[in-house]
Amino acid sequence: MTLVSNWKAVITRAASMWFVLAGLLALLGFFFATFSPDMVGWSPVYFAAAFALFQTLAIPARIVFQIGLADLSQFRRDQRGALKSRSLGIVAGSGIALSTALAFIGGWEGLRQEAYRDVVGVWTVCYGKTKQVAPGDRYSKAECDQILAAEIAVYETALDQCLMATVPLGMKIALVSWTYNVGAKAACASTLVRRANAGDLVGACNELKRWNRAGGRVWRGLTQRRYSEMQMCHAALKETT
Repeated sequence: MTLVSNWKAVITRAASMWFVLAGLLALLGFFFATFSPDMVGWSPVYFAAAFALFQTLAIPARIVFQIGLADLSQFRRDQRGALKSRSLGIVAGSGIALSTALAFIGGWEGLRQEAYRDVVGVWTVCYGKTKQVAPGDRYSKAECDQILAAEIAVYETALDQCLMATVPLGMKIALVSWTYNVGAKAACASTLVRRANAGDLVGACNELKRWNRAGGRVWRGLTQRRYSEMQMCHAALKETT
């Protein structure tokens, strides 16, 4: 048995093979959305890295499923149904950025799968969800992850209504984390956003440390979170210089 002379072209152009690979990537995405590092016995660091990798690989998989597009150049030209960057945001619109935001915000919020009262008495569940939460509410980890991803998109969109300055990705993740924690109304009325819109990005990063109070008192956890957000903010600015 011998291979046909154009075997490479046959393999690379075989639609069925690419659909199978795309399907496998979709199944892997379902795996990471369903299980946690503890459930599979992985290190949280390795689990997060694998999750980010397969989120990235899922991008060409989605392209494969674009029916009726002859090639990638046509796909780029076809803007039907496209989401504009201002409507979705650079964090929620990127697999790697969203994975980073999920890990960062989720790590600070902490996962609680059953509703509880926070430090100021507000009913809370999952990663700090407070809207439409009632005593006795319970969610799976996968449901909490989906809720957090959806809320990140909502809070980033709200922040984009007042943050007119173009900021580096790391700074944007830090600001979305802060907005998620303090609320979009407070964020948009802040000196931080005014400084950023005036071009003082360093000053905007420094404003984060002022937001360490809840219920009128300073909280150690909030102080640590603001410091971490400020570090991410400044690190992103240094990478652009």
